[in-house]
Amino acid sequence: MSRALVVGAGVFGLSLARELAGRGRSVDLVDPRPAGAGAGPSYADTRILRCAHGPDRCYARSAWRARTLWRELEAETGRRFLHPTGALLLATGPDTRWERASLDTLRDLGIPVEHVPAAALPGRFPGFTAQGVSFAVHEPGGAVLAARTAMRALADSAARRGVRTLVGTAVPDGDGARVDGRPHPADLVVWAVGPALPTLFPGLTEVVAERQDSYRLTARGPWATGGGPAWIDRAAEMYGVPAIDSTATVKIVPDVVAEDPPAAGAPSAAVELPPHARRYVATRFPALAEAPVERREECAYAWSPDGHFVLDRLPGTRDGWLVGGDSGHGFKHGPAWARHVADVLDGTAEPLPRFALRGPAAPGTHREPPGEQS
Repeated sequence: MSRALVVGAGVFGLSLARELAGRGRSVDLVDPRPAGAGAGPSYADTRILRCAHGPDRCYARSAWRARTLWRELEAETGRRFLHPTGALLLATGPDTRWERASLDTLRDLGIPVEHVPAAALPGRFPGFTAQGVSFAVHEPGGAVLAARTAMRALADSAARRGVRTLVGTAVPDGDGARVDGRPHPADLVVWAVGPALPTLFPGLTEVVAERQDSYRLTARGPWATGGGPAWIDRAAEMYGVPAIDSTATVKIVPDVVAEDPPAAGAPSAAVELPPHARRYVATRFPALAEAPVERREECAYAWSPDGHFVLDRLPGTRDGWLVGGDSGHGFKHGPAWARHVADVLDGTAEPLPRFALRGPAAPGTHREPPGEQS
C-alpha cells in the first residue's frame, strides 16, 4: 500500500488526507495542533459558500460540487454545519461586469441564480437598503459554513477512513520530510501548510501570508431573527454573514489587508469598526448603524496575486507536492478541491497551468477583491 504524508491539517490538508485514505492509501497527517482542533484560518467561525466567480467556470463548478460533498459529510457524521442562507452579490457603482458575468456563468452551468432589481432588495431581504446598488445577484444555493464544526466533521471522517494524525512539526528533508527532527518515511509528501507556505518554501511561489480582521456586531432589528443572506460587495470591499444558529451577532468584514497586527500573545479584544466600515454599515444596514462590536476575529490567509490556488510538484523531489494559495476563497472548495488534487496525484488528471508555481510576487503587488474568507 502506498504511504502518503500530508503536512498541514487545514481544510486543504485534512480534506486531502481524508480523500487519499478513501482511495486506499495509507495516510499520515501531521500538524502542530490536533486535526479538527487547529487555530489557523480554516478554524474560524464561519465561511461563505458562493459559486459566483465572475466568468470563471472552474471555480463555480468546484464550489457547486463542494456544496453537495459538504452535505454528504453532514449526513455521514451527523454534524450540521452548512446553513443555507443564500448569498447576495451587490454591485455599488458603475462597474457591474463581475456580477453580470457571475450571473451569466451560473445560468450557463445550471446553478441556481437570479438577478434582483435594486429597488426590490429591501422587500426581498429585510435589513438591506438599495442605496447605491446598481446591480444585484442572488444565489439561492449559497450558504454559510460553520467552519470549526466542518473541520471537526472532516477529522471524524478522516479518522474513520484510517488517517493517522500526528501532532508535530514537519520540515522538508530531501525527497521527504522530518517530523520533530526524525525522518518520516513516505512515498508521497504533500505540503498543505496554508499561510506558512512562503516561509517554509521561500522563493518558490507568489503566495504571501496576509491578515484580515472581521467584526461581530450585536444583531438588531431584522438581523436579530436570522434568516438573511450572506453578502459580498466587491466595489466597497465589504462582505458579511448573518446570525446563524444560536449566535446573536452579525459578521462584518472589511475586505482589506489588516494593518498593525497585535503583538504575539496579545488578546483579541473587541474594538470599533474602522470608520469607513461603520459608515458602510449605517448606509446598507440601518438597524446595525449603532450596533456595538462584541468581538474581533483575526485571520491569516495565503494569498496569491491572481487568486488561483497552488498545485504543483515541489522542485527537486521525486514525489513531493505543494498545495495551497487559498487566497481567502478556498475553504468552501475543500472536499471538491481534494478530489481534484487526489486525481492529479493518482495520475488520472493533469495539473492545470493556472495552479502552477510562478515564483515570488513582484514587490508592491496588490491583491484584487474579493478575497473574502469563504
